Amino acid sequence: MAIVQPDKSVVTGVLVKNSNNEYLLVKKANNVGPYPGMYLPPGGGVNPGERVDDAALRELYEETGVTVTNLKRAYFDDDITENWEGETKHFIGLLYTADYLSGGLTPTKGNDDTFDEVGWFSLEAMGRLPLSPPVMKLLAHLRTLRLTKTGVEEKRLLR
Repeated sequence: MAIVQPDKSVVTGVLVKNSNNEYLLVKKANNVGPYPGMYLPPGGGVNPGERVDDAALRELYEETGVTVTNLKRAYFDDDITENWEGETKHFIGLLYTADYLSGGLTPTKGNDDTFDEVGWFSLEAMGRLPLSPPVMKLLAHLRTLRLTKTGVEEKRLLR
């Protein structure tokens, strides 16, 4: 298997939670990048010389117009996946969690992605969506952290 290295192989994603306990996700268009037709948190590539936390906030804002508080590094993912053209690419994903502060789900100047949908979803609704593999791993990781921290079993996030 030949791997085509993307322009930006280190990418970020920010899983933003609002006051209604809903999470911000974008649905990739079927003919764009990795995970076509799947839901994932807003994010994107880290520019040379850019700090990853800054890249996460920049990409989130460019793609959605959203600003956040309480940005936390949550999960690291190493994924080799095919894009919509069938090319195999290797991505190193730095996934974050954050709390919604402001913004209206409208892309801003600098956005270079195409989404079929941008919206807020409950955990129950997320269980019915085609989530990207890194998002599924992130949710499983967060669930494990909560179980370990509280010692209390909670409902499954995904069906």
